[in-house]
Amino acid sequence: MPQPSILKLLSRSVFLLVGGVFFAVGVMFAYFGLDEWRQQQYFEKEAMQARGTVVNKSLERAAREGNPRTKYLVSYRFLSADGQTVEQTGEVSVDEWEHLEEGSPFTVTYLPSDPHAASTNAGGEWWEPLALGAFGSLFAFIGIFIGQSDLRRILLVLRLSRSGLTAEGTVTKVWATGTSVNRVHQWQLSYEFRDHLGLTRQGESELLAPDEAAAWEPGKTGAVRFDRERSQDSVWIGRAP
Repeated sequence: MPQPSILKLLSRSVFLLVGGVFFAVGVMFAYFGLDEWRQQQYFEKEAMQARGTVVNKSLERAAREGNPRTKYLVSYRFLSADGQTVEQTGEVSVDEWEHLEEGSPFTVTYLPSDPHAASTNAGGEWWEPLALGAFGSLFAFIGIFIGQSDLRRILLVLRLSRSGLTAEGTVTKVWATGTSVNRVHQWQLSYEFRDHLGLTRQGESELLAPDEAAAWEPGKTGAVRFDRERSQDSVWIGRAP
């Protein structure tokens, strides 16, 4: 008895592919958002303040590529608790940037374990990484919702193709669907069969390529596999070799 190709099933499971993209992007956004929030919480817990001095100031103007907004930058120098002199550049608000001059006092928050991990207190709001994480989680759940029906169907096909009871199915209808794979319109067929209790059941095939659908027409028979416990769950196997 021919067995379905898992790669073919996946390539024709449009909703599963779309849902998978949503899920992957959502997980990525959720991970980065929650990781940034965790680092933010660690910094707030462990950081200490130092009194620094402005060395100079500059700005990076907004550009269409690579810099969506103007950044107001201040180069500063401070002495850490362990005696290190640290000099680096950080972003500040436009109001603070306008009031600062070379030699002005400047408050810096830094990690004692890594003085170069310093903050100018011009970062985003505390809720922004949580919002990013929530947005990513929502995207992932949307992906699961979109792809779950295709995934359940694939698992059913694989299970019944291995362990389902076999019956002879009769094609009742063949039609072109509105789904395209690689710009090729896909087809489906409807069939009916009698289960082990003599009950007539109906079902629909997976998506078929045009050449596969052309081999079938109403009245032709092919192999069907169905679940002994739920004979309404069936899959179209097709013609045995």
